Amino acid sequence: MSHPLADYVRILARGRNGSRSMTQEEAFFTMKAMLNGDALPEQIGAIFMLMRVKEESPEELAGFAAAINQCWPDGLNADLVWPTYAGKRRQPFWCFLSMLLLKQMGYRILVHGTEAHTEGRQYLHEVFGHFQLPVLGCAQDFNDSDGLAYLPCSRLNPVLQEWLSLKSVLGVRSPINTVMKTISPESIPSVQGVFHPNYAEVHTAAAALNGKNCVVIKGEGGEFEVNPERECVARYQLNGQIQEVRIPNLASHYAGKAQEVSCEWLASVWNGQETNEYAQDAIVDTAALALLAIRGEGDFEALRLECRNAWLERLDKSALLTA
Repeated sequence: MSHPLADYVRILARGRNGSRSMTQEEAFFTMKAMLNGDALPEQIGAIFMLMRVKEESPEELAGFAAAINQCWPDGLNADLVWPTYAGKRRQPFWCFLSMLLLKQMGYRILVHGTEAHTEGRQYLHEVFGHFQLPVLGCAQDFNDSDGLAYLPCSRLNPVLQEWLSLKSVLGVRSPINTVMKTISPESIPSVQGVFHPNYAEVHTAAAALNGKNCVVIKGEGGEFEVNPERECVARYQLNGQIQEVRIPNLASHYAGKAQEVSCEWLASVWNGQETNEYAQDAIVDTAALALLAIRGEGDFEALRLECRNAWLERLDKSALLTA
């Protein structure tokens, strides 16, 4: 007797002329079965690698994300969901200071991400741990936080982290690395960082299919973080409209920028002990794009000015002194 998921593997595996992408409904069914433990390891590996070869369609990404989104509890009190799955190996997590800035501006930021899965990279849960900020045991605990907390994806469903860790077995990233950046609870917008610019179109198209607001950029190291030495193209899906904003690079090279992923850099810049133009521009522009996602509208230059003023006038510069 054929396994119930065999027909869905076959969709992807009929060869060059017979294969096709899954519909959104087929992708939803497939991911739901995988989350529920109704898929064999061979089927999971086959689905991930076949999709890796052909690349995910917006419909497949939307279906996978919709299934995983059912893991979120109802009633989360967050203004923005911020996924972090790539890790950093060149620059510190300046986007972490963007999150801290937005929190002090009165917004509640729920961060979700991976435990370390690639050697040589720092992951954001390590930064939260270093500064003794909340790492949640479950998503519902965010409502009792002060507005900035980290949720390991394994707390949504343990298999999510297991699948992310398959890179060491399969040798390459799988579609789960892509889809995890696109998940968010009902009615809460998200920001998404990608490695390759062409993925931004797939992410925003998938968000439109699921009725999700999001802002997507090719971020520094693959995280949602503006690199001010490069032009940044932010593609966003807000209230049914897909648009983009281009942020010219402010300089081709910044003298004195950090050369390592160090939490000490984060503390010294936030606390005003270190003045670093690269860091400040990255922090402010990243926060402004996140604010665009939160509000669902707005002129980027006005949002940038608002965030720059908030940075210069930020309260509680001692927030990271105890690290």
